[in-house]
Amino acid sequence: MVWAAPATAVAGQPFTASIFNAQMRDNLNATAPAQATTISSWFTGTGVNAIAERIPGQNNASGSSTTTATSYGNLGDGVMTSVTTTTGASAWVLLYANFNNSGANNTWVSFAVSGATTIAASDARALMRDQTGGERFGCPFYLNGLLTPGSNTFTLRYRVSAGTGTFSVRRIGVIPF
Repeated sequence: MVWAAPATAVAGQPFTASIFNAQMRDNLNATAPAQATTISSWFTGTGVNAIAERIPGQNNASGSSTTTATSYGNLGDGVMTSVTTTTGASAWVLLYANFNNSGANNTWVSFAVSGATTIAASDARALMRDQTGGERFGCPFYLNGLLTPGSNTFTLRYRVSAGTGTFSVRRIGVIPF
């Protein structure tokens, strides 16, 4: 809904129900409190004088599972850790995982996006554990203008350079814009 500029008041003119409805009620119904439908939602600007309600989401899996795949995919337990939410063109994606490898190999946790947008899991947007020292276990990623507005599903994906990667306490959160 777009905010309508109020009409100019004229002294001595009646303030009718139709003027009230067009200038007061309709404008108040265009505000964020009037548009809110979900507890914990928030609003983002979608254009000039336009807002949209966005609902953040998160999902986690606490069990332990493994993979030996060197390309991004699901874990052996078949548990899909994902969040589906309506986004605009941008979102924050928050990842956290506890993971390691059976040898001196690298292990990654990334995410893919499907639905209105298709983005493959990538090392550029991943948590990575280098068994020789470098570690990232929790990190936000900002997808700035990379999403197609609409319903998007963000799903954790996993891979290793070699050996067996073991993953537990896997979490993904999405704050849509």
